[in-house]
Amino acid sequence: MALSTFIADLEALTRQHAILIVPVVGLISFAESIVFLSLFIPASVILMGIGALVGLGDANPWAVVAAATIGAALGEWASYAVGYVFKDRATQLWPLGRYPDLVARGQRFVHAWGALGLFAAKFIGPLRGIVPMMAGVMAMGPVRFQVANWFSSLLWALVWLAPGYLAVRALH
Repeated sequence: MALSTFIADLEALTRQHAILIVPVVGLISFAESIVFLSLFIPASVILMGIGALVGLGDANPWAVVAAATIGAALGEWASYAVGYVFKDRATQLWPLGRYPDLVARGQRFVHAWGALGLFAAKFIGPLRGIVPMMAGVMAMGPVRFQVANWFSSLLWALVWLAPGYLAVRALH
């Protein structure tokens, strides 16, 4: 199949289902940011593909970036809240109790990097969900957490959506 045929097929698919792109991006980003669930959702790859679909012009790119940002930030906020409310008990909840090494890595990461660690953890698969929860367990201030959470979520959304979007725009 030629690249032009593939792009034409994607364009047709996007036009038929364009209304679903924004909520799907939000849900994928939310799931990707939830502690433990983040290990099973390959949102980075999916978002690159969605960025390409958005590049075809059938969805508002800013709405898609907003959905990815909001979904990621709310998912990390939920993970933070679990840690903040349950403290050390959160690390024993199923299934985290089975992965003490992952919990310890998340704790060391937050201890070493603090709020800046939220930015880096967004791009390190296994730490993506655990670091916000450990920030809650370790009682990182809510305002400090939220500032880092929302800015890192926006950066994460742009980094993963932009390559596909820009590649398709360059070819189209």
